[in-house]
Amino acid sequence: MVAHFSDGSGAPALGPQLLRSWIGYRRRVEQKLASSGFTDRRLPDGMILRLCVANEGLTVSRIGREMQISRQGASKLVADLCERGFLSLEKSPGDGREKIVRPTSDAIAFLQAFREARREVDEEIREQLGVEAVRALTALTELLGEPSGEWRSGDIWREVRSRSSLLDLGDL
Repeated sequence: MVAHFSDGSGAPALGPQLLRSWIGYRRRVEQKLASSGFTDRRLPDGMILRLCVANEGLTVSRIGREMQISRQGASKLVADLCERGFLSLEKSPGDGREKIVRPTSDAIAFLQAFREARREVDEEIREQLGVEAVRALTALTELLGEPSGEWRSGDIWREVRSRSSLLDLGDL
């Protein structure tokens, strides 16, 4: 079932349209990733891999803090990515109980493929919509974006998951 929301004038409501378009964008990117050989992808993968690449010496505990999840939750996500060959763990020299998380060459390749897939989807959208429509879309996203610019990755994912279920958007 696909939900249709209206602002009362018969025009579709903007919020659900934006959420559905974001999910559609993500699906296009993920299809391109699959065609590049990355078929086993789960929601937090890119976020965790980007954190590990950007932060030398990152620990499981810090990943949990950055994503605003428990250390146990972060540990499960990291263990899964280790099993799949995207991360490796080393003992921390300063704390024997803590582990340092390192990205593997597969993680780097995944992130490169992800960036390329996004570039391709962006270009397809620009070609389909035209320059003026893309400028209008950019103006809209800047208008609606977090004014302080201080959203953290964990905030975004938590918000999307909770809002999509609250809005009862059906089959997105």
